[in-house]
Amino acid sequence: MKILVAVDENAYSRYAVRQAARLAANTWADVVMLAIEKNRAYIAEEELDPAHAHPRLRLLNRYRADFLDALGPDVDLYSDRADAPFVRREDKVLEQDLSGRKTFKLHLRDGDPVKAITSEAQAEGCDLIILGCGQHEGGWGRGSDVPGRVADAADCSVFVIREEPATSKVVCCLDHADISQESLELINQWVTIYAAGLEVVGVLKKGELREEVESKMGEVLDYYLKRDVHALIRVVDEDSLETFIESGRKDDLMALWLKHKSPLQRLFHSKRVNALVNHASSSMLILR
Repeated sequence: MKILVAVDENAYSRYAVRQAARLAANTWADVVMLAIEKNRAYIAEEELDPAHAHPRLRLLNRYRADFLDALGPDVDLYSDRADAPFVRREDKVLEQDLSGRKTFKLHLRDGDPVKAITSEAQAEGCDLIILGCGQHEGGWGRGSDVPGRVADAADCSVFVIREEPATSKVVCCLDHADISQESLELINQWVTIYAAGLEVVGVLKKGELREEVESKMGEVLDYYLKRDVHALIRVVDEDSLETFIESGRKDDLMALWLKHKSPLQRLFHSKRVNALVNHASSSMLILR
């Protein structure tokens, strides 16, 4: 797995960094941590004394320390050296390579945050984007809808993490049984990390019988039972699904399967994902 952790200067980003470290420790992931400067002139930061380096580089180094601290002393996956230089690549990305047994890099890009995050994920071949979000607004600047726009635009899965309280239940919304092994395992990872309960939600479409939906969910339920994860099954009418997701508690993690051509993609077309993610009270995991 390759994880992109996008950060800004707000406290929720520090929380997201620490949660990303917990996932990385469990999965032995390759990690890229990205900061964005909306408007910046590229100077030779690599030639500056660290005390005079760009504020975003100092921010990245603070989060690097938080990430390694959250891993704990028994996890030896990445380098802990703090003196590796930032190098400007041909694509104007500033990079500090802290790789050890697994890849760990700090990146600084400029430009619009949504475009920078999605471009970075695509360029690095990431499987998952993790970014923090405020409880009552999108964060990433006053009135910003960056987390929702990233969740809508990205090709890979996106986890938008709101600050504490810690997750006590993972609610996974599916409407068909054709679910990837990677997505099932990612849900399993977060259930394990948070020691959370799991609820699998089937979507009842018009003209469909409740028993048919429950039968489709049986395969997913069997997957988790074989891993000693006990899950509850719930069926929700498709007309009520958006309301159901938005009503999630602050300590829920709402997971939504939106792979290309997934039946749910029809319900949550462009811009609705943006609004759903930014208006929800819970953390949101968009699976692709």
